[in-house]
Amino acid sequence: MSGITLTATETNTLASLSQASTLFTTTQNELNTGKKVNSASDDAVAYFRSKSLYDRSSQILTRKANVDQSIQSVQAALDATSAVDGLLKQLKGVLEGARGASTSARVSATVQFKSIAQQLGQLIKDASYQGLNLLTSTSTTLATQFSERTAATFTINGFNYASTGAGNGNSLFTGSGKVFKADGTLNFSALVGSTANSGTGGVSGFSQLNVGSGIAGGFTASAAAVIFTESDNRIDAAISQNDALTAALGTNVNILQARSNFSAAYASTLSGGGDKLTLADLNLEAANSQALALRQQIGIQSLSVTGTQNSSILSLLR
Repeated sequence: MSGITLTATETNTLASLSQASTLFTTTQNELNTGKKVNSASDDAVAYFRSKSLYDRSSQILTRKANVDQSIQSVQAALDATSAVDGLLKQLKGVLEGARGASTSARVSATVQFKSIAQQLGQLIKDASYQGLNLLTSTSTTLATQFSERTAATFTINGFNYASTGAGNGNSLFTGSGKVFKADGTLNFSALVGSTANSGTGGVSGFSQLNVGSGIAGGFTASAAAVIFTESDNRIDAAISQNDALTAALGTNVNILQARSNFSAAYASTLSGGGDKLTLADLNLEAANSQALALRQQIGIQSLSVTGTQNSSILSLLR
């Protein structure tokens, strides 16, 4: 302002106050944001290096989310195989209970057996996660990409638990043809029967295996014993097959979980590297804030003292 002349001391003090005010504003911003680098103007090199690390971390976490969804898809199949194991053991129990039982008990056992087998087929069809079922078709695949590299992809092939054909290594009943019908229900005679009696028209119910009942179409005692034994072995083989396929799915889950854990740790490392480039030392900045506040107070007091001194000199001159 024209007409006002400041002493050299006052000019220096004002300059110091202005500088302290600027530094105080910067310090407060770092305390509020927790960062010493908030934009390229603060430190272009640190800003862009940290941005690259943060972006990479974000990409990895996005991939991790996909990996976690793949884990859930396989876990849904594992939940189903666990339930399948229980139903197969129920089938085995009903089969063994029918051996030596009365005719009426065998009729009841036949109904139970078919009902359990039907639920087995329906359970397999229901084991889907977001529209993907790993147990109903060998053509089903679950591909999980772990990073932007296409080679970093893990593919899980599906099984066909309720296959309607024989010789399918990915089905429950690998050695028996058409145990399941196309609608998922049980083909009783394909599961309960004997290769030695395949030309007799098959078994429609356990009552046919009670030779003492005089039921038409019944089998001899020796033939019935063979049928029970082979059927029991067939169910045991299905239980073992289910265990093997469950183990394969479990291995896949472990692989996916390992990649998910790695992705989480890797993303944390990347973001931690970005933090080291941009985060402020809050203890240091808090101390700086206190020092700058004190510096401003001293500067203001210095101006006040200088003004008082000038006023006293003018009084003496008068």
